[in-house]
Amino acid sequence: MIISSLTARLTQDQSSVASFSFIFATLQKETMSRSATPQVAIFIETSKTFGRGILQGISTYSRTHGPWSVYIDEWGPATTLPDWMKQWEGDGIIARIRSQQMSDRLQQSGVPIVDTLQQVPDLGLPGVYSDDRAIAQMAFEHLRDRHLRHFAFVGVERANWSVRRRNAFAEISHQQGFECDIYSPLSRRRFVESWNGGQEDLGDWLESLPKPVGLMAAHDLRALCVLDACRRRNIAVPEQVAVVGVDNDDVFCEVVDPNLTSITHQAEQIGYQAAALLDLLMQGKAAPVQPLMLPPRNLVPRRSTDIIAVDDVAIASALEFIRRNACTQINVSQIAQHVNLARRSLERRFMKLVGKTPHQILAEERLRRAKQLLIDTDFTLEQIASMAGFSSAAYLSVVIKEQEHCTPREFRNQTFR
Repeated sequence: MIISSLTARLTQDQSSVASFSFIFATLQKETMSRSATPQVAIFIETSKTFGRGILQGISTYSRTHGPWSVYIDEWGPATTLPDWMKQWEGDGIIARIRSQQMSDRLQQSGVPIVDTLQQVPDLGLPGVYSDDRAIAQMAFEHLRDRHLRHFAFVGVERANWSVRRRNAFAEISHQQGFECDIYSPLSRRRFVESWNGGQEDLGDWLESLPKPVGLMAAHDLRALCVLDACRRRNIAVPEQVAVVGVDNDDVFCEVVDPNLTSITHQAEQIGYQAAALLDLLMQGKAAPVQPLMLPPRNLVPRRSTDIIAVDDVAIASALEFIRRNACTQINVSQIAQHVNLARRSLERRFMKLVGKTPHQILAEERLRRAKQLLIDTDFTLEQIASMAGFSSAAYLSVVIKEQEHCTPREFRNQTFR
């Protein structure tokens, strides 16, 4: 193809040495460009676990499909673009774009860009993101599994990812027949700018909620604000307010008392897929029309949601017994014996207070454990069935097909590259 193009050009002007020189120089430049190591700039905050996970995923892709020459600075939420960007002549950018101004500056480079934040609406750039609706769904299901009947959300004002989680959490709550209270400080007349003033206002709002309540915070830092406000007002966590955060940053989740239940992103997978997408763009191929949305990895339960919100002491004890022992082949008769109730009495009270039979709750806990093991490990289906309390791998496969409409292998592959 290159030779035919060269011949055609020389045929048009055989006497032109200048034409030959131009074509040769262009050919040499294209060949060098194809063989050169791609230069990629990364603008992702390194101060949090989520950002470092994305960087790890990018690194994995670069090692296995590169190598790439990577330009990266220490980067935090308030960091401005570095001066070296003005002279940088690279091939692609991966960033968590926080504003339209940042997007405009990056696009001045004229190279392909992949976003991993989705903060700016209608950005018009290819992106790989966490699925905010799936995050809200996971938070709601966990709180509902604690048998809570009141729900609330505390977000980050003007952050689009927080708004998406808020709207999804409220919508899911309403679809299930529950109200969802939303804390919006900018709409409250008493809102003040100082930290203490804001915490006092949040405390007032928390005190006004019906108890017990299941509360989702937009991310772990906002959840820490909720826990602090509860402590100031002597609101018991999790007995009165059960709190779920997002990001599962170990430092934030473990530094507080009670420690914080939180949802884990597929951060490394986001980084890996963002790098794969950028690689396609740097080869001149078209980007997908829709951004790639990845569901959360899992929820890590901690003390902040360690509650079973049922007034009946025996049923609350039975639910706790199931939660702790579901994967050890216990049965309904053993649950009834544990709480000193006849089996029929246990089942009637379960249906009245929980809306499900003890057997259904057992099955849900076992399936939840099996799905987590499929995502987090490379154990065989036989090993997972045994660890999750299923009688056989074949039966586990049937249950997953019924519930998830896919095979165990397909379910596992949905969250792994």
